[in-house]
Amino acid sequence: MQDKEKESRSISSLFELDEEFWLRNKSVHLASKGAMRSWVVRGPDVSLLVLLPDQRQVRDFAADCEMLGVFNRVEMLPDMPLTEDESRSEALKVQRGGILENFRHEGGVMAATPASLLAPFSVGGEYYEIEQGTETSREKLLGWLAQKGYERNELVWSPGQFVSRGSIVDIFSPSDPFPVRLEFFDDEIESLRFFDPETQKSLRTLYKCSLKSLISKKEVELEKFLPDKMRVVFFDPKGLDTTAENSVWLWQNLDRDKQNAVPWKQWEDLCSYFTKYRRIRVTRDVKNTSERLAIKQFPLFRGKLRDVDHYCEELLREGCDIEVYSESKQNISWAESRGFKTVKGVLSEGFIDLETKKAVLTDLELSGVSLSRHRTEVIAPSDWGVGLIPGQWVVHDDYGVSRYLGPQSIESAEGEEEYLILQFAEDRRLLIPILHFYKISPWTPLPGQEPAPDSLRGTQWKKASAKAKEMAEKAAKELVQIYAARELTKGFSFSSNRELMKELENSFIYVETNDQIKAIQHVEADMERPVPMDRLLVGDVGFGKTEVAIRAAGKAAFSGKQVAILAPTTLLAQQHYETFSSRFGNLPVRVEVVSRFVSFSAQKKILEDLKEGKVDIIIGTHRLLSQDVAFKDLGLVVVDEEHRFGVMHKEHLKKMTPGVDVLMLSATPIPRSLSLSMSGLRDMSVLQTPPQRRLPVLTVVRPWSEELLKSAVLREKNRGGQVFFVHNRINDIHERTVMLKRLFPKLNIEVAHSRTPEAQLEKTMMRFSLGEIDILICTTIVESGLDIPMANTLIVDDAQELGLAQMYQLRGRVGRREEQAYAFLFYPPDVHLSVEASERLEAIAELDELGAGYQLAHRDLQIRGGGDLIGIAQHGNSTRVGYQKYCDMLAEEIASIKGEKRKQAEVEISFPAAIPSGYLPQENLRVTLYRRMLKTDSPAEAISLKEETIDRYGKLPPSLEFLMDLTCVRSAAHELKITKIICSSQETVIQGDPDGGWTEFQLKLPWMRKLDGFVGPGGYKGITILAEMIKGKIS
Repeated sequence: MQDKEKESRSISSLFELDEEFWLRNKSVHLASKGAMRSWVVRGPDVSLLVLLPDQRQVRDFAADCEMLGVFNRVEMLPDMPLTEDESRSEALKVQRGGILENFRHEGGVMAATPASLLAPFSVGGEYYEIEQGTETSREKLLGWLAQKGYERNELVWSPGQFVSRGSIVDIFSPSDPFPVRLEFFDDEIESLRFFDPETQKSLRTLYKCSLKSLISKKEVELEKFLPDKMRVVFFDPKGLDTTAENSVWLWQNLDRDKQNAVPWKQWEDLCSYFTKYRRIRVTRDVKNTSERLAIKQFPLFRGKLRDVDHYCEELLREGCDIEVYSESKQNISWAESRGFKTVKGVLSEGFIDLETKKAVLTDLELSGVSLSRHRTEVIAPSDWGVGLIPGQWVVHDDYGVSRYLGPQSIESAEGEEEYLILQFAEDRRLLIPILHFYKISPWTPLPGQEPAPDSLRGTQWKKASAKAKEMAEKAAKELVQIYAARELTKGFSFSSNRELMKELENSFIYVETNDQIKAIQHVEADMERPVPMDRLLVGDVGFGKTEVAIRAAGKAAFSGKQVAILAPTTLLAQQHYETFSSRFGNLPVRVEVVSRFVSFSAQKKILEDLKEGKVDIIIGTHRLLSQDVAFKDLGLVVVDEEHRFGVMHKEHLKKMTPGVDVLMLSATPIPRSLSLSMSGLRDMSVLQTPPQRRLPVLTVVRPWSEELLKSAVLREKNRGGQVFFVHNRINDIHERTVMLKRLFPKLNIEVAHSRTPEAQLEKTMMRFSLGEIDILICTTIVESGLDIPMANTLIVDDAQELGLAQMYQLRGRVGRREEQAYAFLFYPPDVHLSVEASERLEAIAELDELGAGYQLAHRDLQIRGGGDLIGIAQHGNSTRVGYQKYCDMLAEEIASIKGEKRKQAEVEISFPAAIPSGYLPQENLRVTLYRRMLKTDSPAEAISLKEETIDRYGKLPPSLEFLMDLTCVRSAAHELKITKIICSSQETVIQGDPDGGWTEFQLKLPWMRKLDGFVGPGGYKGITILAEMIKGKIS
């Protein structure tokens, strides 16, 4: 009877409930924690405090409110980061206090967590007003910043930081959403603009701003700064209680044995204080609720748009208006063709409002995935690393192995010049002109090899280099012959069905990286040739290898050929099946999977259809290699995680159909595969560029500690994430489960391993992917390819027992979206580690940057060798030059034989040209800027770099303007067949092929034709004229 009463009312907004509900803090049922939460708080313009269990849900709530037009703006109160330094950050306390002051005085909506409400705030303090066009003493401003608690930093990316460079001052005031960049002309403020703390590029212009002092007047009690009249909504009361309990434990653990610890308030006291306000509790638990809101969820369609059509037809018959929020071109096109309202954007989840007859569909329901919109942490800029670290071993093309000591500026009567210092044998030091940076590369000694610098007096390096070059020439000739023989093998030339391929491309909701675009172009070009493709795609975990495979599979299927996708584990095969089914769901392509998740009878039917050509794409594990698997017309084989398969496994599918195209995918390719690819015997594409806003996983290697374990898990839970706990022994995994349930009695913990029954394993993994499980205790069954976006902490028990590649693959299970991920590798405190185990743990901790899987494979190749495939054979001379240097030599020789050699134009400058230290005082930033100029390989890239530098550091001084223009000319040199550029104060000479395209520029006075080149004005002017001509050509 009570349930009937609940359902008899049709209410979809909390503000439609009687005042009694708010006064008595009653509970209301709501089916989901997605966008419907934002929808149900729409109503009158009142001060509203919305409480959510974690910051992920806070961010989703705020973004959903804005997207749905419920509120123009939602203030988000950040948690205090519970780390040694940041927990005492005055800038963060002031930032939080400012948000609280705004809420008290201006009202509106504020979303918060128990952790953010319980932590300390600071309010009050002075302001420094800045306005464009006004005069202010630069020294006075810098003095005020230092006096008021700001920290001078090389780059500004976190509240409370500032830096001064040339005419630019960057400041991050805690009262602003972004840091501000001031550009001075003497003491006049010429311009103000916000800039992105990650890219360091300007966002929008300002006319004035206020800088807030970090020396606040006082820390305040929360109660004194809440509005006198407001309403409070508690979403997920149990989750709020758990978050509060976790936060207090984390704070107490952080401040243990420390003086003057900041006491956190008790959650119970705060809840008691909230009794003075009208408040309501919203829960997904149907029991003990007084009302059910008339809102329900959509099912997940995962790309099956025909099913969506049927569902929407029923909604239309019921009188619903349907809206589609999407970033997918395919989904938007589908919705528009049905006459639905479309909004380009991200909504966390769809819903159906039964009262207002409003139905909202999102990418989550349509495609099974949804874009992430926000990052939890403020992070340092990611793309301005130095590249070389002082003390690092390097190899110079001309002088050999040395130790890099850092940059050095030298003043002369003619001006300032910059050099790199290299230390050779006998402590002899060599100053390398910065423009010769390209001749220096990192050098890694083999295990057990004692690093030793070369002597500038001896001939050891010249002999080793000459011998290695001779070996490379010989190997190159052999490889070119093998390559030519491979070209004679007949394969299938796949067609280019642009209409269907375009539809497949439009269903990809992310932005392809440049490396992905290149890899896709390489694969498609290979497939269109009449020669069988044999390509290795190397890319770090989460860098987009699967998308390249999807495009290749589509090209094959659209050409009437069958595709076999080979995966090493049942879980990965199942995930690929779901991904491929979603992407091809609306296309004339049948996708099937054979694994232990599929019944014997179903597998039998699938294999019959495969043999008859009724299945286009088949996905499976080693099961695909069985004798009973036959294809009607196999055209493409994709092997994922190729290092997990033996050579015979991979060759078996090739033999089934001679001339079949093969695409191998790997983050850590086996030495043989990498060796074949680097030699040119197998084509290789490398995905080195991480997806936008991806962060490297922070890796911690420690002896076992329950306290650190508990801290790691609770931090992840408090930010709305999930945890992988890897224990690679099935016989005692139950004991670890008992231990975790003792430590975390309120968390949902489940187990998954190879002996788990198929139905249970599939169900467990599905629940984990949907966020219904907090901790998954598992073996290395999860090592391969699984993508769980909300799992961002990995804990590995007894890590010393795992191999380096295993640990790396496991670490790849986390950090696959924008948020900072953590990997904790524990080893027993009372066990003496072997030398090999210690080296593996040390290596995985060192290889913590994005794209390190390729380096890991490189190291493995150096250690184990790739067979005598490319002439290296662990020869002393090749070992001396280093594997990377030898491969560079080999690639250069192969290109030379093929007539594809591309040599960088030689540059000679006889006058000082450097980045003035007064313009850019930070050494590492200067070296990085030099590196970026030397790595630039197109005029468009050079122009972009110049604009970015002006934006970040101000107007270029003449010497840097010259270097930027020289970068533009040098990057166009290959296309124009320029081989040498000589710059002196008297003249500028360019040499090369006179018919190489220079005539397009119609070089006139002051330039003159001279023998094999042109002569023009000296100093900076000649190069500037050339650069302007090149820019004019590409504009």
